[in-house]
Amino acid sequence: MRMMPYLPDSDGTLSDHELYEFADLLALRLYHDLGRRCYLLSRQDIIELIHPYIAHLDRRDRRALSWLVWNLLQEGAEIEHEIDQA
Repeated sequence: MRMMPYLPDSDGTLSDHELYEFADLLALRLYHDLGRRCYLLSRQDIIELIHPYIAHLDRRDRRALSWLVWNLLQEGAEIEHEIDQA
């Protein structure tokens, strides 16, 4: 899966909309590559795995993206758990 680079605004950061959109794409990438194993990743693991895609971004955006991706994966794990229990 090829990802388009997100470029910061004139103030050096991404907009909230871009952060959420980029986090969605990064979470999908991790799920695509790792399957359900992505739910076991720590936030530090996520930081290391998404680093090539976010290295050019401001430190604040990199931090926000790591938390957003981690939260999305946790929500995905909960949803899949509920589906499995049904």
